[in-house]
Amino acid sequence: MIEREVAIVTGASKGIGKVIALKLADENKIVCAFARTQNKIDELVRLNKNIIPFIGDITNKSFVENSVNRILNDFGKVDHLINNAGMAVFKKFVDSNIEDLQKQIDINLYAVFNLTKALVNHFIERRSGTIINISSLAGKNGFAYGTTYASTKHALMGFTKSLFMELREYDIRVSAVCPGSVETEMIIDSPVRPQKIDKALKPDDVAEVVSTIIKMPANALISEIELRPNNVK
Repeated sequence: MIEREVAIVTGASKGIGKVIALKLADENKIVCAFARTQNKIDELVRLNKNIIPFIGDITNKSFVENSVNRILNDFGKVDHLINNAGMAVFKKFVDSNIEDLQKQIDINLYAVFNLTKALVNHFIERRSGTIINISSLAGKNGFAYGTTYASTKHALMGFTKSLFMELREYDIRVSAVCPGSVETEMIIDSPVRPQKIDKALKPDDVAEVVSTIIKMPANALISEIELRPNNVK
């Protein structure tokens, strides 16, 4: 079994996931970076050789299980799972459809279930592990144009809180990170774009929080954190 810590990061090709992957790799962790797009992950590997690409669809149960088995065979363990991949459709409810909701459920909830399910017995056997779900303030509050998106993030919060209660006795740490608006492609051209986008959170802010959660002493955990910009005036 390798001594270095091994982390899985989903949605690692861009935005928050890319910065989290690079942050953890810079800390000398082995980072298994999951994404759909080969060329963007290749760029990450060029930036840091601690990053190992896994290209595929994390809503596909077989792909997830095969990938996790490969990681466990190669390294003997996984220490941290960062469920970051997410998508959003911002529309008025009257313009929304069931397909919009389903697409977001698949990525924002079902994919999280897939990765967590594939690793949970490994974490229980080791009595160790960190699961960090990147949620959103939309998982705690509603907002205009966000009925479908906020619904999936509320579901993710319910999943995370319940999982925390189940796994705590095995010394497994489960955390939810709930950022407000982050300056990424997802919101820049959307109807929920902040008027002062330069005041929005940056992906580095979220990555710093993830790193801090991972570094917490073994007898302590951060179960939930809300992350907001300091001054939006």
